[in-house]
Amino acid sequence: MADGATNVIDFNDIKQSVEESLRRTPEGCSGLATKLFTEVKEYCDLKGATYPFVLQIKEKLGELRIYHRCDDRQIQSMITATIQRANRTCERCSNAAETQIFDGWYTTLCCWCAHDVASKRHPERKRFFGVRKKPIRDRLTCSVCGFFGQVDRSDDRGRCPACVTKGW
Repeated sequence: MADGATNVIDFNDIKQSVEESLRRTPEGCSGLATKLFTEVKEYCDLKGATYPFVLQIKEKLGELRIYHRCDDRQIQSMITATIQRANRTCERCSNAAETQIFDGWYTTLCCWCAHDVASKRHPERKRFFGVRKKPIRDRLTCSVCGFFGQVDRSDDRGRCPACVTKGW
């Protein structure tokens, strides 16, 4: 490249180069990005196309970001689809997830992983997510811990599956 930038993806060692940009999360963002660039490489090899130039891969505000230079619409579509999927997938286990604010950090975790992380950081409290003074966003917010995105529909108290299991 004329501007001196280097491609952050080494298409000969995709997994390693993705994990250098993102932490190792085989079931989360790094796993999805590794799969994406493996499919992009196969597509480019099949079509005889140039590999896309990837400037940066990172997680910001709980979402996957991939900055790239590529004019191929198929590759752009593959990247967009992966980003959309990653932004609805738990960073740790690949369950369905929503972005949460926890201790001032945006993170995308399912209720099980969110409870695991939160209980290790703050074992003394039950209310982990959101701010108690604010009204509950809607029926998808746990009435106990404040987790947004998943509520046990069989529970009449509006709790997430992790709070129901813990008996909170």
